[in-house]
Amino acid sequence: MSSNLPVIRKEMMSDRVVAEIQDALPTAIGKHAKEMAMRYVKMGYAVISQNPTLQQCTIKSLVRSMSQSASLDLEIDQRGLAYLVPYKNKGVMEAQLQIGYQGLMELAYRSAKVKSISAHCIYASEKDNVVIKRVDGRFHVEHPFSYEQPSGEMIAVYATAEVDGVLPQTIVLRKKEVEKFRTMSKGPNSPAWSGHYEAMAKKTAIRQLAKFLPKSVAEELTRGAAMDEQEDFVTAQANASRMIEEASGSEVVDSVFEENGEQNETNEPEQTETPDPETQAKIDKQKADLAAADKKKPGRKPNKGKEVIPSKYTCNGCKQGFDVAKVLDGGELQCPRCFSVKVTVNEPEAEGAPEWKEGD
Repeated sequence: MSSNLPVIRKEMMSDRVVAEIQDALPTAIGKHAKEMAMRYVKMGYAVISQNPTLQQCTIKSLVRSMSQSASLDLEIDQRGLAYLVPYKNKGVMEAQLQIGYQGLMELAYRSAKVKSISAHCIYASEKDNVVIKRVDGRFHVEHPFSYEQPSGEMIAVYATAEVDGVLPQTIVLRKKEVEKFRTMSKGPNSPAWSGHYEAMAKKTAIRQLAKFLPKSVAEELTRGAAMDEQEDFVTAQANASRMIEEASGSEVVDSVFEENGEQNETNEPEQTETPDPETQAKIDKQKADLAAADKKKPGRKPNKGKEVIPSKYTCNGCKQGFDVAKVLDGGELQCPRCFSVKVTVNEPEAEGAPEWKEGD
């Protein structure tokens, strides 16, 4: 397949793309925004030029991913802060931004009020030495250091953050919970998970920890974690469709996401995976539960004229309708199912949306 590199270079170096990335940069950069935008373009192009699979991605998806990176001020380079990852989506190659484990740490430490943040794995050999307590809903982990290298499989992972004015926050995930996030991700069998499982588990723990930190204190971390999860997370219904129609659905083809910052290229043929009977049973149950939940929602039962009353909002991500949306700090509406901000308002009066919060 011929390379699109010359076309990509011409488009990415255009004034339109540079201006789009410049607009995405944080306002604090000020008068140097144009120079920084060109820097992001050059770094992005350098990564693309070294990965043939990225060169097959649509220019729109490449520019979108680079704009997201610029909005977080995370450079795509060998430090492993952020990565461009190619995916096949219904036969079309698209690039997606993925924030690295070190990128989330960088976002956290940009806040002067974040004293420390860390994540650690617990292995089978440490099971009898690690003490995990939950007091008043808060986790406390005692993880003694050992000069002996831990052995056995990873059985849990935890992330802890210390923030000024707030008690230390800790989140603990069992391996089964990590597996749940992995299987619901866009690339559950990607080289990132298969080759760097512990690093991805730590990233998952930090991403969940960010939900419990004050948004005003760790704003960049919470925003970055939410963006990364929104890009990577697939709802149960969407994931079921992807697994059933995997031959034409989203699948990781060649990942450049590695925690050591090095690119990973393979020439292996694409493979189509079929869910095992246990996974298929879970998929069928998830679809049935979602269908049953939709039938119970108010405002969706057919009236006497057999007409269905439309929902107030429609998510352009998971294509589902809903009546209560979460209102983000920037005023965007967020889908309660897949957390996408690509929401269409179906009724004019729905502009004043009731705020949805986690746990509702």
